Amino acid sequence: MQNSKLEKEKYIIIEWLSRLGVEFQTGFVIVNSQIEEQPILYANQAFYDMTGYSEIDVLGKNGRFLHGEKTDRRISAKIRECSISDKADTFEIVNYHKNKNPFWNEITIQPISVDGGKHRYTLMLMKNVNNRKREEALIQLQQEAYTGIEKGYMLSSLLENICRIIESFFKDGTTCTILFIDDKNRFRDVAGKSMPKGFRDFIDGKVATPQSGSCGAAFHLGQSVIVENMREDELWREYRDFVIEYGFQSSWSVPFLDKNGNVIGTLGIYFPTTSVPDEKDYYFLERIAPTISLTVKYSRQQEEMLQLAYTDRATGLRNRNYFMIELASLLEGNKEGLVAFLSVDEYVKVVDQYGHRAGDQLIQEIGKRFGVANLSGDALIARFSDSTLALVSLMPLDKISEYLEELAKLLAEPITVRDMELFLSLKTGVSIITAMQTDVEELIRYADSALSKAKLRAGESICYYENEHDEYMMKNLRIANELTAALRREEIKVHLQPKVDMRTGEVLSFEALARWNSPDLGNITPDVFISAAEKNGKIRILEQSVLKQVLVWLQKRQEQKQVLRQVAINISADHFFHHSFVPNLVDMTLEYGIDPAFIQLEITERIGFVDIEAARKIFKQLVKYGFTSSVDDFGTGYSSLSYLQKLPVSEVKIDRSFISKMHEADTLAIVRTITQLAENLGLTAVAEGVETEEQKQQLLNLGCHVGQGYYFYRPMPLEDANIL
Repeated sequence: MQNSKLEKEKYIIIEWLSRLGVEFQTGFVIVNSQIEEQPILYANQAFYDMTGYSEIDVLGKNGRFLHGEKTDRRISAKIRECSISDKADTFEIVNYHKNKNPFWNEITIQPISVDGGKHRYTLMLMKNVNNRKREEALIQLQQEAYTGIEKGYMLSSLLENICRIIESFFKDGTTCTILFIDDKNRFRDVAGKSMPKGFRDFIDGKVATPQSGSCGAAFHLGQSVIVENMREDELWREYRDFVIEYGFQSSWSVPFLDKNGNVIGTLGIYFPTTSVPDEKDYYFLERIAPTISLTVKYSRQQEEMLQLAYTDRATGLRNRNYFMIELASLLEGNKEGLVAFLSVDEYVKVVDQYGHRAGDQLIQEIGKRFGVANLSGDALIARFSDSTLALVSLMPLDKISEYLEELAKLLAEPITVRDMELFLSLKTGVSIITAMQTDVEELIRYADSALSKAKLRAGESICYYENEHDEYMMKNLRIANELTAALRREEIKVHLQPKVDMRTGEVLSFEALARWNSPDLGNITPDVFISAAEKNGKIRILEQSVLKQVLVWLQKRQEQKQVLRQVAINISADHFFHHSFVPNLVDMTLEYGIDPAFIQLEITERIGFVDIEAARKIFKQLVKYGFTSSVDDFGTGYSSLSYLQKLPVSEVKIDRSFISKMHEADTLAIVRTITQLAENLGLTAVAEGVETEEQKQQLLNLGCHVGQGYYFYRPMPLEDANIL
């Protein structure tokens, strides 16, 4: 009697669930969770449609028949534990259709009690979420393209990850490759570790013709190519032996493009059994190709930015920025060694007679000799300035003298520049690295000071820094002392230099520049007194003085009903990160009644290097109050995609060092890259230091429309700017 009641109750529950499943088209099974094997007692039609199995295949069986190579056994174990624990939960697992295609399965576990809880069953609601998981994978790949590149991951590693994700959605044994097509129309193997090595090696370097498999056809047609039977299709005739050897049956190939719409490579998917894409597969392929394009694009832009940041373009040597960063890294821990500044007297003669390009060749050859010698595994050499090489090498202090002698011997043989055979006189300034002296800035300053002394001696010379004030230090000290009084007496005046629309000549805005003509010291150049202000903690006072003069000038123009134009003010990193920066800025604009939109803050890339997250918070405040920001000297410091993407700047200024060398092909390419990057990010690119008509026309041809420089206007006193 009791068994009859139980069977009836079970029948009622199953009948009710069956009707529910039909109504909502939800696949489900009922499992007897009281038995160790947990057999399936019932499955509805939606489940059979989803999995391809029949009632004979399913009833009385454990759900393991749905598992395959890609099924996560840990998740399977958790599902089993949940079904016998009388708890509800939801899981996602890869299961397999009867045709061996994997799919993502969302399984919701719901316990069912019968006869007062004496008999338990488990209801498993099952949903195919493959489309959602594909969408999530695409979003994940796009995010990893950004974060991976910023973390310095190799492009090949990121593309391998894309291959792995694609393969996870298709039959076991499916393999992927990503091929680039070089400028000679040859395949270049980039990613696809699951593809047999013999096949990859054979393809790499082959010319991509319209008959070179489905990838060659996709490259030339510019569209997806599907081959159902690789063993008979004419596209694979040349590679038939490989197709048979590695067991390929079908291939799908999809081209991916560069930003100009040109095909630069192909994604190839190879199947061990006959496979034809359905509508959902086509949609997935159409979405994955742009993701590959995006990854390649941002990787290449990051490479270009790193090249800008860390390489001296004229010589190919590492530059000052790279040297400073690596020096700081080398000095971690108790180290001994030296920092040396090296220069040769002959550099000036070469430049005077043949020009700067010949001087670059001389520095390049010296750097090459030092680099090839590799006297120390921990040595690093870089071009620190036009005529100076910087070197750091870690070693015991008693080895330094011998090391420097060996270094000098490398220049014993003459160097030929143009038609001159030069025997070089090497000047070396040395500062010593000890456990007590590991400050990067100090070591650099000491080596520079020692080099200045070495240059005063005839012939080859090596000078070690001695801890005493020399003539140059005394002069700098006097400037620093006078600077305080000059700020108090308001001797430092603002000059304005217009930014111009190079297409029309219209003045768009200004940059405020500080100028100091001291009654006692004469005209002090900005790089000298601004550097002194930074070293002596006066930079905030100096920049606030500039801001005040600009606001007074704008106020007068406003009162006289004259047109107001935006003025950019240079802000140092120390000032920018000071807690009073934004409040003082807001208070001063309110005091003079000037709309913040007429004040632009010019910052350097160093701000992103100091603390990108803190910088982002400050920028949010600036945007909130209506100020705009510009990145000054772009490309010479901390060049990074994340820097521009994370900080809401509206303008990038192309450094004058690039503009002056646009006659060189590599520099012209850099200017083009920066201009295009600015356009892609919706920023205005401003060229600094435009001095000739030729430079103006080159910039316009590159799409850069805003310029600043002597060709248009020199910096002028505020009174002269009133007439513009």
